[in-house]
Amino acid sequence: MEEELKSVLCSPQTISLVSLMAANVLLAIIAALKDNTFSFRNLGDFVPNRFLPLVVYIVIAFLSRISNEWVAVVVTVYAGLVAMYSAAILAAVKSITGIEIPNVITDKKK
Repeated sequence: MEEELKSVLCSPQTISLVSLMAANVLLAIIAALKDNTFSFRNLGDFVPNRFLPLVVYIVIAFLSRISNEWVAVVVTVYAGLVAMYSAAILAAVKSITGIEIPNVITDKKK
């Protein structure tokens, strides 16, 4: 069981998600500093909005190692997280640089 958890934590998928999450957080901080909207109080939003979805992925990926019935779920959650982190990264890049990126990709649902 320990080996399964280690293989999930060290997998290329988990490493890529952690990298995307880190880039998302750093670029969001830079964008907030640029726009003069940065507040340390907002850093707490990082846990439920960015970190917990990653933890959910790790749990589901671990379950998929034990039971093949979870493989489709793990692929779906992975794709969703890549899309979520990528959209947030593009939104931050748009805010920092002013590059025209379509709103359908970068704007949150209101």
